[in-house]
Amino acid sequence: MSNQAVQFSKKKRTKYHFQKLKMCKKCNRYSVLKDDNCPTCGSFFIGIEALVKFIFKNRLFTESMWIIIFVCIGISAAPTVNALYYTISAGVIFVICYVILTFLFIKSEYFIQLKKLLRVDLRKIATGIQFDSKLAKEDILEERLAAAYEKLREIGDFIHNDQVKVRRVMVLNKMFLRSDMELELEELIPSSYDKYFVKYALEVLKINRSLITKKCLAYFINHRDAIIIDFGLDSLLTVAGSILRMKLYILEFSEFIQEFLAYFPKERVLRLCSIIHSNPEINWGSLGEETKRFVAKKYHYDPDFKRFVNDEGTLNHV
Repeated sequence: MSNQAVQFSKKKRTKYHFQKLKMCKKCNRYSVLKDDNCPTCGSFFIGIEALVKFIFKNRLFTESMWIIIFVCIGISAAPTVNALYYTISAGVIFVICYVILTFLFIKSEYFIQLKKLLRVDLRKIATGIQFDSKLAKEDILEERLAAAYEKLREIGDFIHNDQVKVRRVMVLNKMFLRSDMELELEELIPSSYDKYFVKYALEVLKINRSLITKKCLAYFINHRDAIIIDFGLDSLLTVAGSILRMKLYILEFSEFIQEFLAYFPKERVLRLCSIIHSNPEINWGSLGEETKRFVAKKYHYDPDFKRFVNDEGTLNHV
């Protein structure tokens, strides 16, 4: 079966992940998906921030009502005119202080209320995300890959286990990947070896090498034996080509480069020599020495390497 050509929408970015939380007040169920309406009852979702503001305003209204009630009781119970004036003055001063303190600490009070809500409703939030996962599974079974991935992508901001990551990767492996897609890689790295992730990463490598980060390179190097068995040596040589994009990566993974230097195609060796030659101030250590010996042995008479090799057959600036 050929991969499905899809187009998924751009991921919604928020300053904090909790800002994606929303709740259906009718079903009393949380969700992290981008849908505006509850799929169960059709009611509009209310965002977590709007919900906290609603709760916070209700609390302020309740406190204000109690203040007014106590002031009214004090006024009605005043035995003399002077006591009445004192009660009114005290009530006015108290209300003014309450308003000032509320405005001074409104932001911190808002976050206190937010933390309290998240802590109290933690189990309900988890149940809501499980329901979202169920909807994603239904989309996968119905081959609605774009919808399924968008759901799993939002869920992945809250659940970081391998099960969600691998499920996302398996959906992506069924798609025809393009350079205009908003692809992710480092966020999908599992804690152990997974051939579905490696397959996806190798496809991403063909499309956008800039997504191959230090963490991703370390994953390939740590699991290189299993990768060679499943995907062959050429897959690791392709990853090694990404290391040669940056001199910092070359220094970080110099041992890996040395291990597979003999298998590098000529253009990769040429790039490595060019980087070493252009940065004589850097201590390249054993990588520099190994590159010198390898080039002197295999490419000494190659004109493309002439500017890197001196008359004695050793690499310049190493």
